[in-house]
Amino acid sequence: MAPSTLEVEDHQRDAAFNKALHGSSAKGRGGLAAMSAKDKKAQRAAVDEYFKHWDKKPSAEETDEIREARRVEYATLTRHYYNLATDFYEYGWGSSFHFCRFAYGEPFRQAIARHEHYLAHQIGLQEDQLVLDVGCGVGGPAREIVKFAGVNIVGLNNNDYQIDRATHYAAKEGLSHKLRFTKGDFMQMSFEPETFDAVYAIEATVHAPSLEGVYSQIYRVLKPGGTFGVYEWVMTDNYDNDNPEHREIRLGIEQGGSCPSSHQGGRI
Repeated sequence: MAPSTLEVEDHQRDAAFNKALHGSSAKGRGGLAAMSAKDKKAQRAAVDEYFKHWDKKPSAEETDEIREARRVEYATLTRHYYNLATDFYEYGWGSSFHFCRFAYGEPFRQAIARHEHYLAHQIGLQEDQLVLDVGCGVGGPAREIVKFAGVNIVGLNNNDYQIDRATHYAAKEGLSHKLRFTKGDFMQMSFEPETFDAVYAIEATVHAPSLEGVYSQIYRVLKPGGTFGVYEWVMTDNYDNDNPEHREIRLGIEQGGSCPSSHQGGRI
């Protein structure tokens, strides 16, 4: 279910908040060092803005109106989630913010990279194609796929801090000529129709208020015959919203991952 209206973008406001909260830490080492460098007042504002959608709203008392409020503010919800979580993700997980399967004895980073290579292979990426990464994070998958397939990637993100981090990493690895990161809302992309040879999203469109909305935008910017590859978070068809335990688990996942509206696989 999509919200009746999409959030109005305000890049100037977001840039000012990014500067106030993160300062110059985007060009630093990240992790613990970056966490300690945040402006405390701005950090508190981000915490309050994110948790107003979850605090004192237990699953047993959740209403359609509460869920709709999260869908309406999907972009703000996710932007502040990553203002708070990005440094923790990098410290504890790395620069590719996704899960993967592991072969027996396979090192963590190798498994993550293989998961990205598999997606690139499955959608048939070819050298020098122009590819869109929807919800690119700090650019870990994009850098890996550029090196694997030789494509050119545009990363779309609504969080300024992550864009700054991704740009920093690309320059550090000598990949700035193959990678570009841009600010935008994947529910209302500013790209011209039929721009990209291929599009992928890795556990990113989970932040969309409606999969139909973001997928329709992806279809619009794909060239005819282009391919879209996605790793998507979905609930199984066994989910029962009338089951209190199911509701509690679902709400915990949504709060922990900034999911304004979970989706069931059989209903996509």
